[in-house]
Amino acid sequence: MPEEERPEAAPWPELSRVRRAVAVVDVVESVRLMLQHENSVIERWRRFVREVRDEVLPATGGRLVKSLGDGLLIELPNVRSAVQAALEMHHRIAAYNAGVVSGAALSLRAGVHESEIVVDELDVYGAGVNLAARLAALAGPGETVVSPEARDALVDGLDVEIEDLGECFMKNVNHAQRAFRVGPAGRAPLVWSPASAGGDERPSIAVLPFSGGDDAGQAVLGDVLADDLTTRLARHKPLLVISRLSTAAFAARRVDLPAVCELLRCRYVVHGSCVGTGSDSFRVRVQLLDGRSQEVLWADAMAGRIGPVLRGEDELVGALAEQVFQALVAGEVRRATTMPLPTLESYTILLGAVALMHRLSRADFERARDMLAYLIERHPRATGPRAWLGKWHVLRVAQGWSPDPAADASAAHGVVQRALELEPTHGLALAIDGLVCAYINKDLERAGQRYDAAIAANPSESLAWVFRSGLHTYRSEGEQAVACAERAQQLSPLDPFRYYYDNFSSMAALLVGDHASAITFGERSLRTNRTHGSTMRILAIAQVLGGRLDDARRTIAELRALEPGLTVSRFRERYPGNREPHAQVWADALREAGLPV
Repeated sequence: MPEEERPEAAPWPELSRVRRAVAVVDVVESVRLMLQHENSVIERWRRFVREVRDEVLPATGGRLVKSLGDGLLIELPNVRSAVQAALEMHHRIAAYNAGVVSGAALSLRAGVHESEIVVDELDVYGAGVNLAARLAALAGPGETVVSPEARDALVDGLDVEIEDLGECFMKNVNHAQRAFRVGPAGRAPLVWSPASAGGDERPSIAVLPFSGGDDAGQAVLGDVLADDLTTRLARHKPLLVISRLSTAAFAARRVDLPAVCELLRCRYVVHGSCVGTGSDSFRVRVQLLDGRSQEVLWADAMAGRIGPVLRGEDELVGALAEQVFQALVAGEVRRATTMPLPTLESYTILLGAVALMHRLSRADFERARDMLAYLIERHPRATGPRAWLGKWHVLRVAQGWSPDPAADASAAHGVVQRALELEPTHGLALAIDGLVCAYINKDLERAGQRYDAAIAANPSESLAWVFRSGLHTYRSEGEQAVACAERAQQLSPLDPFRYYYDNFSSMAALLVGDHASAITFGERSLRTNRTHGSTMRILAIAQVLGGRLDDARRTIAELRALEPGLTVSRFRERYPGNREPHAQVWADALREAGLPV
């Protein structure tokens, strides 16, 4: 056809770069199924894809990008929507297997990743799409596997149950990739409450993240307001305040009030919203509700300025705390001085650093140190980053990753002491100072004094309670260890670092001879984080003493792959309670499980 007679080509769809969740869903053993049951598989798969397109994806905001003969490529707005869609597809595929001949049943495997991808109206492109497909290949029938980026957007026990698969090798990926298996969440998280732990009759209260609409800056400001309000309320000893690490799980979620109170084990809930009214001003609306009656006990609206709030100079949060406290217990609020990081960006960086540190992946762990060092340099009078950096050095020694434990011990001591010079009554810094005294210096008396000071400064500092549980274990004080571990779990029942709390609960249960509970908490800790060496050591001991020697030997094999140089003598040297009789019993159990002497 002559050039002048050719029709003008239609314009190619425009590209845009966006952050999205990608789900890849495959039919397991699709080649065999097509060879043996082609007509049946095609008919059922077509009906299933239609149901996914018409019912599942509209409910989760997803877009069906591609429907292949044995799989789906789906783009969704966020990780929770992607995982919800994947789990719903696993559930619905069962109906398509009713009455089929043996060996013809359809089952799915799914992979989910969140990253920046390139999209147009026809397709999605980028490395993130390929990684989702590789993750799907790791999944077994009926399973969903997610990336670390996707895992960070999920709350274990609330959104899903999460199992850490460790470092996995995938086709055409040059390095091992951390992966996590996810499944439907139970009704509520496991909370251990033995009779010896006792109860706490104080009124319990949770401050949920304040909503900020679709504006990302306002959303972060809402988190800052809720965090500061939680800190101030926690200063009041008549109240039991749920940790912000647990309440953060409810950000941007529609959850009914009774469900919130059941999951967080609390009676009262504070929630609110903030809306920008100018470049440096906002308006916040707050309510206090009774979780049992669902009655609004108090409500108010106030105006504030962003800059002063971030510098800890604004009176708004203090006034809110005063009114909430008076409405709840009819008392007078004792104002607390805090020093929040003075910018939204820095606040976000701190939360990211803490999250990366507790992943216990070597690369993420090193990155967390760099982020904390950056914050210390940028905000030399901020206490929080120094306290967390002190814990970073302790974790480095505990994991067996330190090339020079003495240097890390000195660094931990120095950075925490500087934090306490800046703010002598900072609860977190006092708690981590106690950890340095106990785990690094083996000075248990001094550690106990620091934990007491931390709890006096902030009775709801959950890390102080969990470290205190460890101290009682080191001293062979079983009942006190159990009580403190239970208190820590109660204060932060949905903590994103629950594996860490579970480890101390496992150790306390082991000390009092409750081997079944020790194993339960140890296994749950490892399901969330398979690289926590301390959990593996305690679990192996519990398995030996509980009569599960084969399981213990498998645990020790995994531990030695994580820390090849670990021996029984090094465990004794590292363990703060090494002079107690139980230390010899535990060392003998590790030797029986296969740890070299």
